Amino acid sequence: MIYSILENGGLVILAFTVVFGVLFLHFLLFREYQKQDKFHQARITGLQQLVELELKRSGHFSDQVDFLGKQKEQTQDQLDLIKLQLEAMKKSEKKDQ
Repeated sequence: MIYSILENGGLVILAFTVVFGVLFLHFLLFREYQKQDKFHQARITGLQQLVELELKRSGHFSDQVDFLGKQKEQTQDQLDLIKLQLEAMKKSEKKDQ
């Protein structure tokens, strides 16, 4: 029975079906590859934006640290000046007595 189907052109239909099936599977594989490629490109773009944002945040943080360091130095200088003024006032009070 199978031999008679193959004799009447069934072999050509079977070969055509196999080739069509392989081509269809390649099409599906290529389409999935394109979807994955778009997904990965979007992910890479998002990660690049995240890196840029983190660099900006780090730069602002560094600027703030520098500013606070300068403020600390100025405050320490003012405290030292106040201490010297207090010592001078104490010495002048001792001389007056």
